Amino acid sequence: MMKRILYLFTLIILLQNDVFGQNFSFNYDGLLRTYIVHLPPNYSPVSTYSLVLNLHGYTSSASAQEQYSNFNVVADTANVIVVYPDGVNNAWNSGWSSPYHSGVDDVGFLSALIDTMLSNYSINPCRVYSIGMSNGGFMSHRLACELENKIAAIAGITGMLADSVAFYCQTTRAVPIMQIQGNADPVVNFNGSAFAYRSYNDMITWWNNHNGCNTSPSIVNYPNLNLTDNSTAELSIYNQCDGNSKIYGLKILNGGHTWPGGSIDIPSNGNTNRDIHASSEIWKFLSQFDCNSGVVGVEEVINQKGIKVYPNPSSSCINFSKSVDKIRVINTLGVVLYEYHNPLFIQVSTWQKGMYILEITSKNQMEYQTILIN
Repeated sequence: MMKRILYLFTLIILLQNDVFGQNFSFNYDGLLRTYIVHLPPNYSPVSTYSLVLNLHGYTSSASAQEQYSNFNVVADTANVIVVYPDGVNNAWNSGWSSPYHSGVDDVGFLSALIDTMLSNYSINPCRVYSIGMSNGGFMSHRLACELENKIAAIAGITGMLADSVAFYCQTTRAVPIMQIQGNADPVVNFNGSAFAYRSYNDMITWWNNHNGCNTSPSIVNYPNLNLTDNSTAELSIYNQCDGNSKIYGLKILNGGHTWPGGSIDIPSNGNTNRDIHASSEIWKFLSQFDCNSGVVGVEEVINQKGIKVYPNPSSSCINFSKSVDKIRVINTLGVVLYEYHNPLFIQVSTWQKGMYILEITSKNQMEYQTILIN
């Protein structure tokens, strides 16, 4: 009888933890793709939320990643929506396929998933992020290179930059990057793997060069709060990068292939650091950035007189340097396509590519600007 009571009590707790997590699916590229959505407890469609994609590791799953990373606790406090997608056969095509653009189109799927989330929930399209464990970390680096128009910033945990992704990376933005890596990781070698992925140091150097960062970081040593985890944490901050982007390298000294502060220890994967909670540190980093981070010139545009529209060109969303009363969107034939009242931003990912005229009304003054959607 006591065992049954304990079982029911545990089940109730688990159900309470998953009240706001729901399973969904859609077909993409001939495959049924599944995902879990976690909404903050006080979610309301009249508010606007950030979105975090949380990608599982190789052989893992969306549900396992949801439990292991404990990111929902952070998301509930920060009012963030989290989506946990499943990779095909519990894996992500993170760039190791040969040839490069072959295999399962996970970049396309995750792009479609973002569009689906934007359609179904009240999400700021300028504040969409990707994080991931191991294979999911490798995938997040690929998204930084191939979905820069939809992903504001990324964080990789025990999964680094594949050589092929670095070779094909074509971003025009300096995408903010955070990497958490143990230097005693028995699965993803801290020193890299020839013809597969960069070492931790080479990866940081590559992103530094790509993002135009000052090569001298500031170092933060976290207090060794847990004396039984056999590891410590050291953060290198590169904060002088193009477009106010940043790179954070969080090294776990004697750390393994684990999520610091994760829900369980995995002894076979090495030490789990418990001086920090990776999910909290990740959100502290991501929350600093939006889709304009890393765009050179945005700061100057905002400080100029008049209402400025940025980024221009755009493929995800457009923002305004000052408050706007009304926007009318007119095509080159003079037809009014859309009208917005008091917009903070406008999502343009569903617009057809081309040039548009914006009729901007603010404080009883009207001006016209052109914008290019690519």
